[in-house]
Amino acid sequence: MAKNKEKTIVLDPFQKWAHSYGRLGTLLAIIYMIAVPFIICSVYKCTPTIGMVLNPGTIGILLIYIPVGFSEAISYTPVMGSSAYLGFITGNIMNLKFPVAINGLKVAKVEQSTPEGDAVSAVSIAVSSIVTIIILAIAAALSSLISPIFQTPFMVTAKDYVIPALFGAMALGLFGTGANTSGKIVKGATKGVIPVIIIVSAVALVARIGGAGGTLLGLAGILIVLMIPVAILSSWIMFKKGMIKVVDAVPKAEAAPAAEAVVEAAVEADEEK
Repeated sequence: MAKNKEKTIVLDPFQKWAHSYGRLGTLLAIIYMIAVPFIICSVYKCTPTIGMVLNPGTIGILLIYIPVGFSEAISYTPVMGSSAYLGFITGNIMNLKFPVAINGLKVAKVEQSTPEGDAVSAVSIAVSSIVTIIILAIAAALSSLISPIFQTPFMVTAKDYVIPALFGAMALGLFGTGANTSGKIVKGATKGVIPVIIIVSAVALVARIGGAGGTLLGLAGILIVLMIPVAILSSWIMFKKGMIKVVDAVPKAEAAPAAEAVVEAAVEADEEK
C-alpha cells in the first residue's frame, strides 16, 4: 500500500525571516505588555488581589475582546501574510493597518499570500506606523492648540462616520477592477451579502426574543466568529450551485491577441539586435 506523502510547503527566504523575527517580536511585545503592570505594582506596592482583577467588568471585557482577537487573526492574516506580526504588534488593524496593506497590494499590483505581497504589506504597515507616531507626536505637542477644534459640533458628528467611510472606500477598491491583481474576477459577488443577512436576522431575532436590545452590539467579536463559517459554507454552496463563478478578468479570446502582439514585438526587437 502506497503511503500518503505529506505536502511540503517551501517558504521564501523573506517569509522565513519575517516569520522568525515576527514571532520573536510578538513574544517580546507580550512580555513587555505583561511586565509593565507588574513592575508598576511592585514599585508602588499596590498589587491587586485575584478577586479585584477577575471581577464581572473584566470578564465582560474579555468576553468581547478574546473573540475579536481570534476573528481578526483568522480573517486578516490570509491577506496580510507574514506582515500580520507587525500589524498585530502595532495595533489599529481594522481601521488603519488592514486598509493600508490592501491599498499597498493594489498600488504595487502584487497578489496576497506571496513573498512579494508579504513584503509590500510589511513596508506599507511599517510606513503607516511611523507616520502615525509622527502625527501623534505633533498632536501631543500641539494638543492645547488643536483640542478646541475636535470639540466643535461638526467634528463630533464627523468622527462617527470615519470608520464607515473608510470601510466603504476599501470595499469599493476591493470590488473595483483596478484592485484585482490576480487576473480573476468573481461573477455574482453581490450574493456575498447572504451571510450578512443571515447573521443580522439571527441577531435581530435573538434580541427580540431575549430583549437584549443594544447589548448585543458589544458581542461584535463573537458575531464575527459566527459569521466566518456561515460565509464559507454559503459561498461554497453558491459556488457548487453555479450561483457565483470565478472567471478570468480578461477573456482568453481577448487576451490571446495581446499576448501574440507582445511576442511579436519581442521577436522584432531580437531581430533588430
